Amino acid sequence: MFGESLRAACDALPERIAIVGTGGISHWPATPDSGKINVEWDNDFMGRWCRNDKAALLDYDDLSVYAEAGQGGFEIRTFLAVSAAADGAQGTVHFYAPIPIFSVGCTVATYAV
Repeated sequence: MFGESLRAACDALPERIAIVGTGGISHWPATPDSGKINVEWDNDFMGRWCRNDKAALLDYDDLSVYAEAGQGGFEIRTFLAVSAAADGAQGTVHFYAPIPIFSVGCTVATYAV
């Protein structure tokens, strides 16, 4: 809902607007598991995100995200808002790498809108 509202607000303006979502995918910050990254989960999530597969993206629930992606995994909500604002556009991952020293997988991805 937030992403769709954001898109409607942007469409109402004459300027071109970039929407930037920030945050990690799987990570366990400030816990005994700090530094852990679930690369398989991250890749699955980014696949869903790139396809802008609304049903698959909305299939996540808090318990499974916490179990598979840690408390930092809740940051995917920013990705979900951008996905909704992109309204079905297809995405591209330009960079992804697990970086344990930062305790997260770093990602740069865009939608062609």
